[in-house]
Amino acid sequence: MPIDVQLHFWPWSRGTEETVSLTSREVSFPFWGSPVVSISSRAVLHLPRRHERFTPFGPSFDTIAGEYRLYETPHGVLAAGNAKNQVAGAEVRVSIDGLRGTVRLNPYGAKPRFSQDKEKRGEDSLLARTVVAWSQFFDDLLDDAKKSRRENKLSWAEAIKIIFDISEDPKQPRKALIVDIAEQMRSRIADIVATARRILSRERVLLPAGSISETDTACLRWLVRQPGDDLAQKAATNRQRLLGISRHESFDTLENKVLKDFLKRCSTEGRRYLKSEVGENPGFLQSQRAITVRQYQYLCSDLFRTPHFEKISAPPPAPRPNYVLQNDLRYREVWQHYIRLLKREDEEDCLWDWQTRTWADVSRFLVCAALYGLSQETSSKVVVKELLWSALNLTNEQRLGCRIPAGSEPGPFLVSIRGAETTRACVLEIVHPDQAGDHPATKLLGRTGGHLYLVLSPLTGGRRLVLVVWAVHTAASEDHPTWTEIGKSAGRGLIAHSHVLNELGDPDFPILRGFVVGSDMESAAADLHPGAGDDLHLVQVATDQRCWDDALKGIILVIEDILEEAL
Repeated sequence: MPIDVQLHFWPWSRGTEETVSLTSREVSFPFWGSPVVSISSRAVLHLPRRHERFTPFGPSFDTIAGEYRLYETPHGVLAAGNAKNQVAGAEVRVSIDGLRGTVRLNPYGAKPRFSQDKEKRGEDSLLARTVVAWSQFFDDLLDDAKKSRRENKLSWAEAIKIIFDISEDPKQPRKALIVDIAEQMRSRIADIVATARRILSRERVLLPAGSISETDTACLRWLVRQPGDDLAQKAATNRQRLLGISRHESFDTLENKVLKDFLKRCSTEGRRYLKSEVGENPGFLQSQRAITVRQYQYLCSDLFRTPHFEKISAPPPAPRPNYVLQNDLRYREVWQHYIRLLKREDEEDCLWDWQTRTWADVSRFLVCAALYGLSQETSSKVVVKELLWSALNLTNEQRLGCRIPAGSEPGPFLVSIRGAETTRACVLEIVHPDQAGDHPATKLLGRTGGHLYLVLSPLTGGRRLVLVVWAVHTAASEDHPTWTEIGKSAGRGLIAHSHVLNELGDPDFPILRGFVVGSDMESAAADLHPGAGDDLHLVQVATDQRCWDDALKGIILVIEDILEEAL
């Protein structure tokens, strides 16, 4: 391909040997969870099959060839593998200044979306269910925010409390949308079906001449056209029948179409939840969530077979609510849950494709929560004091995998060592990569591929220190390097970036430090891999949100260690 494009195995791998150049028509590379692409800022990078562009992150940076930028790659096109997990490849098209090129990416080691087990073929894999569970976690945060009447904002104290609340009962299966629906609708859905709204429809049909009670102008026009001089003669030609108006009850309305489809979808989602999240786990089988969903699933299956529902047709693909669905209290609740089910089904494809961005969102959330939690600690050697109140902002829908927009980070904080001179204190700011180009300490750090930047500015002046946080979705890889090797790779990448940036000759350029947050589906608890020398700290975080309270503790230890060394 005539355009200079490079794929990096890790977000920090720009300028290191863990890079492959996309100059040929087909490129194979190991998939370790979070590959990124670097290319000129003027270029457009997209998938021809789906007309979807790759997503840039972080500020642009200068190179010998001009201004470049890093792009995140969608996992979905890299994990369409077969039983051997070797994908057929995904074409990527690049265009810049009239030049166009296409390259086929052939990653190996990416986990597939569906189970490869013969007995479970076609079912969602554990990774796919985990990604959906992350979205449900953010939905739970959003529900709590709305309950507190703060629209989409939640205080960081409340967010941390939710994390610890989730972890208190490990005997419960993970929460899902169907759990929430079952808890709210189990006691009401039967009454809604029993009192389903019906309409009295009018239909022109041939009726016995003596039983006609209503006609209209169309019936009279028909009667005039019939042969004969009187009603008896006209009826004789149609076996003593005349055209009249017949009235009968009908349940085939839009609101009942939605209700019937809602029952069907709830039954399907209930079976899916019981099979995937509960399974044969003896501890989960008798849990309250499993019992609630099981009862609701059976109830929906029975109600779906209600006799007056048999003649109700399917709703249109994208139904628009009528007056009843919007204003009738019974149907309005059904409609709200129905829309949530439809939206979740539509979102699952996008969540799968952009799960790397979702994990980056989770990691940023955990790091911000850890810093806020550190500000509430009274026994830590590192004293962190929040200077301005802030709240977690959440979006109603995911945007290419992300639910927390830039600007939701807590802080700034005043950081010092307990008992030390106040002149050693620093101001700590948390900078999102989408806003890194506007901060003087991070505007040149786009090449580092950081998913979050913690900027330490000494109160007495001097060089700043920037702590680069990388989120790597290692749980999406079948065979990634060891945790120690990942920490060493990140350390080498940080040194390489420091050398390049220090050549700019800016005496005020910040000192760079960093650590890695890696996802892991095998472990139920967080594990800390401390860096030594040029190696970086790595926090191995379980993908299950029921274990994130432990992840907070691990991240706090890493931040404390780095801040204590810096101060």
